[in-house]
Formats: sequence, structure tokens, C-alpha cells
Amino acid sequence: MLYELLGGIKTLSVIGMCKNAGKTTVLNSLISECENAGERLGLTSIGRDGERSDLVTNTKKPEIFIREGALVATAEQLLKEGDISMEILDSTGIPTPMGAIVVVRARSAGYVQLGGASITEHQKSVRDRLFAFGADRVLIDGAISRKSLGNPSLADGVILSSGASYDADIKKTADDTAYFARLFSLPACEGEAPDLGRFTALTPKGAVGGESLSDIARDLKEGVQTLIIRGAFTDSTAKELTEYAKPLTGVTLAAQDASRLLLKRENYLKLCRFIGEMRLIKSTRLIAVTVNPFSAYGMHYDKNEFRERVEAKLRESGVSAPVTDVKDV
Repeated sequence: MLYELLGGIKTLSVIGMCKNAGKTTVLNSLISECENAGERLGLTSIGRDGERSDLVTNTKKPEIFIREGALVATAEQLLKEGDISMEILDSTGIPTPMGAIVVVRARSAGYVQLGGASITEHQKSVRDRLFAFGADRVLIDGAISRKSLGNPSLADGVILSSGASYDADIKKTADDTAYFARLFSLPACEGEAPDLGRFTALTPKGAVGGESLSDIARDLKEGVQTLIIRGAFTDSTAKELTEYAKPLTGVTLAAQDASRLLLKRENYLKLCRFIGEMRLIKSTRLIAVTVNPFSAYGMHYDKNEFRERVEAKLRESGVSAPVTDVKDV
């Protein structure tokens, strides 16, 4: 089901909107489908996943099951938490709270726990090692709080997992899910994006840049076609931009990539009222949005209503990614 959507994606991040959003179930579904297709998978995580119960809610969690031949990059102390026979291929020296990350090859089918790097450059190094040891595709487990997983230099595809554990209010969950999906679905810029500092303005006379908006204030007033913003795009950045609302009417804002968009939904929507459109210098393909109506806190949703709400909100946001519940297919 999900496998048919992957196409040429080589590195896929599964990002959960919250704990217990259902991403481990999604990950297991992907693992099974990819392995059934004869692929050798590489697996890692930005945090910890695969434990038998949630340490906060004390609810049972799905474990991660792999077949013989799969490659796993995980924290050293978590090796004993699984039940596979393994061959240790590499000790990376990359630290985590649970020991250095090691790369192993499964010599039997069984369960594993994943614990991985939290720094983007370390994540890239782990991914590259998995490919070097023969992975056909790499799957990375993560969370929306670690949006670096949406960095195009790390992963070329994203699945967003949302669930009832996010909030008791089904409307808020659907709204926020559509918002994050919208960020990952923003179109890429056309042509080259020059880098002349944190802010680069493309004007009819050429490109000008600086480290603050005040550095290019005169050029903004004279007319800008595109304003490129590198680094973190935060709520304070949006507030600063709205002070230039009149000069920016009709202007395209280009963020570095979706992982740098760290705005609250209300601030993003407010900003969009002042500009022409939002684009990305580099985009990551949103493969699908998955929904889980079960809440670890007992506030479950009606499964049909939840999926229909998310689908409707995605349509309103112009997001074409399919919405699916992998346990209800």
C-alpha cells in the first residue's frame, strides 16, 4: 500500500506529530512491504523507538520487526533489548545517551530497538554508512519536534503520522496536521537561489543581501520579486517581516527548506496574508499522511471522522498527499 507511493525515494523519514501517533505501526508496515519486494533495508532513528511500552503513559507499544539481512544503526546499549542474532559491522563513535551508534546486520529475524543520532550531520553519516553496507533504502524514525528529518539533504521523502494522542480536540489535530503537511508540500523555487547572507532580495536590478532586513530596507521599498531567507524561519522572523508588509505585498518568500520553518500555524497564516506566496529553496517530497484514531490517553476519535477531517483540511491547504490508516486497509 505505502510501498507503491515510494517511487525513487532512497531515504524516507517517518515523522510523528506526537508520541503514540502510530508511526511505529507505519514503520513496521513499510518494513514488511519493502522486504516483501526483496529490498535490503537500513533502519535508524533520531530518538528511541521499538520499546515494548511507553515510559510516560505505560501503554503497550508495537515492537519493530525485521527479517534476516536487514541493516540497523542503533545505540550500543539497545542491542541487548532486541532478540536478533547479529553481525556487528561498524562502531561509528557517534555518541547518544545510550552509547555510541553501531551498525549491525541481522542474522535472524526478530525484534530490534532503535536509538539514533540527534544532530543532522551525524544522521547523514549514519545514513551513508547504511548505504555503504548495502542498504537499498534507508528508513528513519522520528518526530515533528525534530524537523531536521525533513531536511532534503538527509531524506528525499517524508511520511507524516498523526494521531488522537496529539490533542483531545479532533479539529485542532486535523488543523495542525494539515499545517505541517502544507509546509512539507510547499513548491520549490525556480532557478538559482543566490546566497548573499541571511536575507537575499531578488530585484529587477539584481540580487542584494545582508544579515538583517534593515540591511536591504531601501531595496525592499524599491521593489522585490523574491526574498530568500536562510537559516531558521521563526515566529520572530515572521513578526519582523510583517513590519515590511506593504513592500512585501505580492513578493515570493523562499525558505531554505521545510525543516527550517519553525513558525506556529497562526503566525504562518498571518504572514501569508502579507506576501505573494511561500516557496522552498529545496523541497522534500511528502509521500503520505497517516492517521491513528487511538489515543494513549483514552480520548479516541471516530476513525472515519478523523480521516475525513484530515483529508478535507489537506484539500483546503492544497496538499495532494494521500491520507491512510495502515490498520484499516
